[in-house]
Amino acid sequence: MTHQFKKIDQFQKELTVELTKDDLRNYIERTESILGQDLKVDGFRKGKVPKDQLKNHLDPAVVLQSALDVAVQESMAEVIREEDLDMISFSNLEVKENTAEKLVYKALLTLFPEVKIKDIAGLKVDRKDIAVEQKEIDDTLNTIRTSQAGYTAKDGPAANGDRVEIDFEIKAGGSPVDGGISKNHPMMLGEKHFIPGFEENLVGMKKDEEKAFSLVAPENYYRKDMAGKTLDFKVKVNNVQSVRLPEVNDDFIKTLGKFDGVSDLLGSIKEGLLQEKKLKEQQRVRLEILDRLVKASDIPAPDFMVAKQLDSMIQDFDSNLHANDMELGLYLAHVGKTQDDLKKDWKGEAENQVKRFLLLHKTAKDKNITASHEEIDQELNAVVQSILMRGGALQENMDVERLKEDIAAKIINEKTLNLLEGLYAE
Repeated sequence: MTHQFKKIDQFQKELTVELTKDDLRNYIERTESILGQDLKVDGFRKGKVPKDQLKNHLDPAVVLQSALDVAVQESMAEVIREEDLDMISFSNLEVKENTAEKLVYKALLTLFPEVKIKDIAGLKVDRKDIAVEQKEIDDTLNTIRTSQAGYTAKDGPAANGDRVEIDFEIKAGGSPVDGGISKNHPMMLGEKHFIPGFEENLVGMKKDEEKAFSLVAPENYYRKDMAGKTLDFKVKVNNVQSVRLPEVNDDFIKTLGKFDGVSDLLGSIKEGLLQEKKLKEQQRVRLEILDRLVKASDIPAPDFMVAKQLDSMIQDFDSNLHANDMELGLYLAHVGKTQDDLKKDWKGEAENQVKRFLLLHKTAKDKNITASHEEIDQELNAVVQSILMRGGALQENMDVERLKEDIAAKIINEKTLNLLEGLYAE
């Protein structure tokens, strides 16, 4: 086997590989052995057909195609090991010659950029003390109670703590606001999830009562098309309900799970809040370590990696909107932006994320951090069990190898972050 490179740019090389007749014979024989492991032939146990008879029972076209795949994959991997290349991906695979005498193919390799990490002497990130306040436990318990609340029609005026259903219309400068009309919109008064001052205007209103009022949206309002503007509201109350929260007693606790009384429930809530806070603090510490190392080090943010990261951020944002019954297109219309505008706004963060990724990759490579087959299989089994426990089904076309690659990357990433925590956090 011979190979050669042609430099395309700072991060890409065109690889040309030539395999000889002897190389190809070896790959064909190995491919026949691999395919023979699942071959069933009368008179022989599965996978035990003699090598000299395999050719008579295997489809030559299948053998040649499989041998080509194996030859490309393994020869490319051999070149990467020999040249010690740090490869992100390969593309544009092109077979230039494929005969019994020779196989020649080309591929475009995309390589990791050179990263120089500076070890900051004395860098230490202090961990904050974690504690759970009684008010946090009480608030969580009230949230649980609210989720199982009962509602009773109320004849009197609406008050904080009541549930109302309203029709409303919003205008700015006499023109309707995009998405500013809603019918039978449910709302708990006092939670202040709407524009400041809106709920206060509903307090005291009765069923079937209508009201018009104006409010000035805050300058930092999430709807940029409304921020700082005077908004005119027209509201009709369709329903007013008193909220009846369940008492915290044994009957209520039984609906939540297997708890041995109120103290056990409160203890479980406290432990859940504590674990959540510990996780957030760990994430804060890790992020501060990464950002300080990135700032002190020489780490590029290649345009092609930033572009890919921005696409991923848009896709994640779209998925989150769908999870909340919203559409990306509708959201963009509300805020008066395009996807390109979002990418411009998020470019700085995307560059930081790319640099953090490159720092972690370089650290893992330098420290020879890997994921063992046992670790990968164990995590894969946990993923499968989680899917089955949630009542899901495994997809027939599930790409197990791709899933294993993703799992390996997560394991290596976690090990690397743990290493950095051990070095720089106290």
